[in-house]
Amino acid sequence: MSKVKSFLNIFTSTVILLLIYFPIGLVLLFSFNDSIYFIFPFKGFTLKWYSRLLEDPAFFKSILNSIIIALGATAGSLSIGIPASFSFVRLRRNTLFVGFIVIPFIMPWLVIGVSSLVFFHTIGIPLSILTVILSHIIYSIPLVVFIIAARLISLNPNYEKASMDLGANELQTFMNITLPLIYPSIAVSALITFLWSFDNFIITFFTIGSEVTFPIWVWGSLRHPTNVPVITAASSIVIVIGSLIVYFLESYRMRKGLGTALMI
Repeated sequence: MSKVKSFLNIFTSTVILLLIYFPIGLVLLFSFNDSIYFIFPFKGFTLKWYSRLLEDPAFFKSILNSIIIALGATAGSLSIGIPASFSFVRLRRNTLFVGFIVIPFIMPWLVIGVSSLVFFHTIGIPLSILTVILSHIIYSIPLVVFIIAARLISLNPNYEKASMDLGANELQTFMNITLPLIYPSIAVSALITFLWSFDNFIITFFTIGSEVTFPIWVWGSLRHPTNVPVITAASSIVIVIGSLIVYFLESYRMRKGLGTALMI
């Protein structure tokens, strides 16, 4: 059994290394290559792709729009998903309620994008950053519900009962007992929702109108082969910043003792 476990660990680590981290490493590496071609050996070390990127106002606008959309989608998803999680777990909703929550999660993003486009056009709402945020909330709510509900199911209800017995009202019990216990799940769902929204291309493409986000900026730049090194530089910046955010969040979690990593 120990040999099988060791083999599975090595196999899984190797696959993840080759299919995820190795390509990411290549993107970081070639962003410093003084050539538009991804071939070895290097033509030379350069920072000109980063310099060209930082001179492009469209890049900064796309990043800003992506951040605004991701923050809006995260806030909206949490505001709806947290109460829905309590309704799902504490009120024991039936399978119809579960299906109502699950359907947007399993629906292809292409279908959500087209449906949102038709919906906004039908009711006369012009496409903008707002319509993108609303569309992203649609598929993000189930994610929030699943993550937080999984944590709520594992909570010992006696903690809340004890708080109520000691004289605390429902709001005080939630703020002082329940919220600290489910906070890691809320943080994880918020982080994943933000990253999903920031990186989404398909739904955004159908609902953004004339604005541009980072994925759309990348897609538009790819039509010109000479821009590929600039895209690797932009991707490298996003990778490094995203990794630092996860690192600091995980460090904070460990210092505060907020449960296991990616706790749900």
